[in-house]
Amino acid sequence: MEAIQNFLSNLVPILQVLGVFLGAYLVLLWAASVLWAYRDIRRRSEDVSVQVLAVSLVLLLPFMGIPLHLILRPPQTLAEKYERSLEDEYLRNDIEEKYVCPECQRPIEPDYILCPHCNTSLRRRCDTCARVVDLTWSICPYCGDDGTMTSRQAPTVQASNYRPPVEKVTR
Repeated sequence: MEAIQNFLSNLVPILQVLGVFLGAYLVLLWAASVLWAYRDIRRRSEDVSVQVLAVSLVLLLPFMGIPLHLILRPPQTLAEKYERSLEDEYLRNDIEEKYVCPECQRPIEPDYILCPHCNTSLRRRCDTCARVVDLTWSICPYCGDDGTMTSRQAPTVQASNYRPPVEKVTR
C-alpha cells in the first residue's frame, strides 16, 4: 500500500509539469491562431472593421474562432482579385480587338491605308484589282497579282513555254 502511495506522490508533480506544458502549448497555439487570422484577413480585405471583427472572433472564441473565420472570410485574397481583374480586362480587350497604328498607337479603322494621325503607311492598294492589301503580303490574295505587272500591261507568255503553231504545208 505504501508503494502505491509513494508512486502516486511521485506521479502528481509529473502530471503537474505535463499540465503546465500542455496549457502553455494550448496558449501558444491559440496565440498563433490569432496571429494567423490577423495575417489572413489583412491579405483578404482592406476594410478595417472586417479585420477587427475577424481577429476578435478568433481571439474571443479560442479554437472555435478559426473554423468560423474559415467559413466567413472572403474566398479570394486581394492579390488574387487583382490578378482576376487584370485577366478579365485582358480578355475583354482581346475580344474587342481594337486596331491601332503601329507607330503612334492611336485607334484606326481596319480598312485605313494611311494613319490619319502620323501618316504612316498601313496598307497598299493592289495595282490590278485596287483592293486594300497588307504591306507584308507579297501577292494580292484577291487577284493573284505579285506586283511585278502593272495594271495597264497585258499578261505575256514566257518565251520558254511558247511554241508557235506548226503550219502544214500541202503540195
